[in-house]
Amino acid sequence: MKNTIFKIEGLRCDGCASTVKALVEKEPGVKAAAASFKDGEARILYDPETVTEDRLAAIIERPGYRVTARL
Repeated sequence: MKNTIFKIEGLRCDGCASTVKALVEKEPGVKAAAASFKDGEARILYDPETVTEDRLAAIIERPGYRVTARL
């Protein structure tokens, strides 16, 4: 398992964070996800053999948000 924090630009409210969380949790290989409007980030625990960081970033950016960093 791997844990990555994605810094996200464009989250305007808690609803935006909930959208990111819901989209990421649907992806096979993701074990847990949390997103925070206040912190402007998503924390994702995933299996790197099933899903890549690039794939997760693409999922986050699909609705119009922008991943600015990966920690």
